[in-house]
Amino acid sequence: MGSYAVILGMALATYATRALAVFLLSRRLTPGVERFLGHIPAAVFAALVAPPLLAPQGSFAPGLPAVAAIPAAVVAWRTRQVLPTIVAGLGSFWLLRWLVG
Repeated sequence: MGSYAVILGMALATYATRALAVFLLSRRLTPGVERFLGHIPAAVFAALVAPPLLAPQGSFAPGLPAVAAIPAAVVAWRTRQVLPTIVAGLGSFWLLRWLVG
């Protein structure tokens, strides 16, 4: 019975958050809230990318992926396009890996 209660609770939580989003987004948001929501994708991306780059083993120890992320970040900042960013990141990582060994 406990498993069913957890499943039901998660279903209700999922439904509530989606219903709340539909309810809130059906109205016009204030410019401050829209500006705040515009920063969420970059913050989520940084939260997903930074730990594996800067602390791959759980403690601060940036390696080749962190160094290869620098040219990728520059390309992303200058072009604002995904494909050139991926090419720059992978290319710099492969080049560094080939140079360092």
